[in-house]
Amino acid sequence: MTPLRQWLGGAGRAKALLGSRAVTWLRQWLGGARGRLVVRVAAVAVLVWLVLLPTAGGASDSTLFTLTLMFTSVAVAINWNLTGGFTGYVDFGHAVWFGIGAYTTAILMSLQPSALGIGWPAIPAILLGMVVSGALAALIGRFTMHLKGPYFSIAMLGTFVAMREIVRTWGGLTGGGVGLTLPPYLNRQLFYYLELALVVGLIGLTWWLRRTRFGAALVAIREDELGAQMRGIATTRLKVAVFSFAGASTGLFGGLWAYQNTFVDPDIAFIETRTFDAAMGTLLGGLGTVVGPVLGTAALYWLREVLWANLLDYHLVTQGVLLILVVLFLPRGIAGVFDRRSASLLRLWRRATGESGAPGISESSVDGSARIPLLPSPNGGGSHLDRGALVAARPRGVDGLASGSSPAVAGSGVVKRFGGLTAVDGVSIRVYPGEMVGLIGPNGSGKTTLFDCLSRIHSLDDGAIQLGDKDITRLPPYKVARLGMARTFQVIRVYRELTVRENMELSIQWGSVGALGHFRRTDEATRSKAQQLMDFLMLAPMSDALAGTLSGGQRRLLEIGMALMSDPVVVLLDEATSGVNPTLVEDIKDRLVAINSQQGVSLLMVEHNVQFVADICERVVVLDSGRKLAEGTPRQVMEEPAVVEAYFGAQGRKDPPEGGGSTTGLESQ
Repeated sequence: MTPLRQWLGGAGRAKALLGSRAVTWLRQWLGGARGRLVVRVAAVAVLVWLVLLPTAGGASDSTLFTLTLMFTSVAVAINWNLTGGFTGYVDFGHAVWFGIGAYTTAILMSLQPSALGIGWPAIPAILLGMVVSGALAALIGRFTMHLKGPYFSIAMLGTFVAMREIVRTWGGLTGGGVGLTLPPYLNRQLFYYLELALVVGLIGLTWWLRRTRFGAALVAIREDELGAQMRGIATTRLKVAVFSFAGASTGLFGGLWAYQNTFVDPDIAFIETRTFDAAMGTLLGGLGTVVGPVLGTAALYWLREVLWANLLDYHLVTQGVLLILVVLFLPRGIAGVFDRRSASLLRLWRRATGESGAPGISESSVDGSARIPLLPSPNGGGSHLDRGALVAARPRGVDGLASGSSPAVAGSGVVKRFGGLTAVDGVSIRVYPGEMVGLIGPNGSGKTTLFDCLSRIHSLDDGAIQLGDKDITRLPPYKVARLGMARTFQVIRVYRELTVRENMELSIQWGSVGALGHFRRTDEATRSKAQQLMDFLMLAPMSDALAGTLSGGQRRLLEIGMALMSDPVVVLLDEATSGVNPTLVEDIKDRLVAINSQQGVSLLMVEHNVQFVADICERVVVLDSGRKLAEGTPRQVMEEPAVVEAYFGAQGRKDPPEGGGSTTGLESQ
């Protein structure tokens, strides 16, 4: 090991640094105007070559047939990527839609006496196969896409196997194990151009979709589905919609394949390797990218041809080893080689030599001494925060806020049980417009569970919840978010693989977008609002950084900003200071007060830092063992003997805080 370490610390390290500079330069060049132009010219050149190939006289029928089959594989991989790459739902049974499209087309076109033998023309048969595949995908997706992780993958694999056996045994319709024969097609060149046009169109459609709000929402589902729901995204609808489209598109190419192949049977129409090839091609090219499935599938297709010709007995072993190396050293695939987010050979080198990766963004980069600009007021003015004056100016106490107004959010007799454990036991809580309320209590007292009930992550066993004048007791979380409730989480939920700006722009008020608005890009008003909030939350210098590179406090500020992007009526803050560097706690406090005073947003916050709550909240609610223990101003609550006993025990009574008073011993609770 000593010579290796010496080499890594000497010439080897120098070579790595040289490679680092070269890769960095190439990334910057590709990201510039000239680099983008070269990439586009190369793509157009390849397309022109494919268009001219049949007419140039250099392509035989077998070559065109092989290229057409490659186009089909590329299309299947693109459609697999829509669910497996964009939404993160890995589908082990995706080839079922290919088989359904192929068999629907074959049944409608075939004149075989042993089957139905309808004898339709090719175009209506193929189109109906596409419709049947899409409809079945929508139906099956509605029942399977609520499953998570491997459960969805296994469910789809089971669907694939079941459908293949149905086709095999339903001989009167499908020809059974004998299969079906279709009429021969007439023009191989015409078929080649048809598939080429469809694949190019599918690539263009995917490129456009990824740049719309719909595509961005799919990526949000992949990064954090629960967080996406709590920000107003109708995750189930979007998942089923893209799943249905992928099924219909795959069924279309299945029908074209059946027509080109002139014969189908269960073993070639429903073959497992078609799904695995799509998955491997997408991983090789770049999972979740637009061009990844194209590059990866084409490379995998020709790799197999080369290995088959030269390593007949070992081609599968060699292919497997190469794919393992790609996954290890290029986990983002070919398309991710020049992506700043990719974990490449260079990054693995840095780990081996003990070097850190790209420099992170530290909380010390925030100047806590600077005056804090607030959001512009409705009349256009700007100001700076005087937190003490703002807090003192607000009425404190339940009666002063409750009189003459209805609650912004109210939970009445909320009960939530997990088996034999009652986590929330008949709690009633109200937050009035413009009010800041603290929710405190010992660990395990039910605070976060109550938040989950109020935001409808958990269903209630008893009780009711009102948001303004609307009963939201049985609404799904995304509808609650669209009505004006936003929240943060104890464990910070941001989209770590997206930039700060993308996180903000994805957290809009989805209720106002409309069906057509899903398929448009982010508008100027949304970009302006996101920039304004990033300035306000001191995140503007990091706007193009990945959210996962931010410090804990900055991610917390980002999460608060994401909650504010939806113009909420009330925000539920779950431990806003948890895991935050103390240098940023005061900044978070200042901004919460400014949000409440200037924008009129009601805040209900779970906090263990009792001093934090005492400084900014007019009213505090205390939970213990799932029940409400006390309610009142911070001083009233901290003077309650039951509260003191819950925190410290019967012999641990301390002096309670008042405003900026001491809470020594409480802050750790």
